[in-house]
Amino acid sequence: MHHIGFTIIGFGTIAKTHLVALRTLPIIKRLPVTPVLDSLVTRRPGVLAEQAKQIGFNYVTDKLETALERGQSQAVSICTPNALHAEQVKTAMQFNQAVYCEKPVTESAEQTAKLLATVPAHYPQQLAFTFRYHPAVMRIRECLKEGIIGDVLQCNIAYMRSGYLNADRPFSWRLSDELSGGGAITDIGVHALDLVRHWFGNFKQVDGRTHTFVKNRPSAVHAAEQVEVHVDDWASMHLETETGVRGAIEVSRIAYGSDAFRIHIVGTKGSMTCDLEKDRMPVVHLISGAVPSLPTPDSLELLPDEKATLGVFQDSHFAALHHFILRMTGDNRWTDIAPTLSDGYAVERWVDKVIASSKQTD
Repeated sequence: MHHIGFTIIGFGTIAKTHLVALRTLPIIKRLPVTPVLDSLVTRRPGVLAEQAKQIGFNYVTDKLETALERGQSQAVSICTPNALHAEQVKTAMQFNQAVYCEKPVTESAEQTAKLLATVPAHYPQQLAFTFRYHPAVMRIRECLKEGIIGDVLQCNIAYMRSGYLNADRPFSWRLSDELSGGGAITDIGVHALDLVRHWFGNFKQVDGRTHTFVKNRPSAVHAAEQVEVHVDDWASMHLETETGVRGAIEVSRIAYGSDAFRIHIVGTKGSMTCDLEKDRMPVVHLISGAVPSLPTPDSLELLPDEKATLGVFQDSHFAALHHFILRMTGDNRWTDIAPTLSDGYAVERWVDKVIASSKQTD
């Protein structure tokens, strides 16, 4: 294998993030194979044909099957509304494509469980839980392995976004319970839950509440017609892991003026704090007053170096796709980091539980 042909499904913000990573990877890293942008699958092939050509795509179509029948692709990157993921994963598997799927796996844990039943063991795949590839997350994990803050007691996370406070922001698929499955808890809450599980293991219990503050939105830009919103703007969860770590997660898409992804982990010897929106390293506070030397995980090799950084958000996507490509070539390093569709289900089932309990009590 000298190259890996990629078929990208979708052309929204997250698809463009994948494209930036794939185009810059050979510039920044020495790769065992060359990633090639083979096909773009989009609802607007005519409109985007010229731009797709400028980006480097060989082919543009509105049908995934048509793209894969060409036989030039080895991997599919799925960047579409959540409810479309299951069928697109199945189609990719029919053509023996490695699967790189945006989170969450589908619009509900029930649909994800059905999909997983069709995925063969060890099928080449990766879920875009990209915060696992954040440099601070890698360093926190290494600090925890070395017991720098002792036995962990608590982990509290606040993931605050602000873009949905404006009630004039029009309705979109992310606000559709049929297409997305949920709001803040499904969009960003899965990242927070995955980090807790990534650091501390499976959950024993997760309870919480969701709420929709902006209940109606315009059907389109400047439209007078209003659409009722059934997904949450905000959620709060209390958790306990099987290892005894307790904590709380708050997620919001209406936290205007306070965008952040704050982490606070408390152990018997001290604590670690970090804001993943801007920090590349955690700050360690020890009861003893000592200033520890933090370990440097070798998985940082997946990221661009300081001179080539594209910003911490893009860097994490870069590292995730870098790892995906390495794994496709048989490189077995850092397999404990790589997130799978099953990892998605492991948190989605708790998300659905919180959503269901909130509906019962509202």
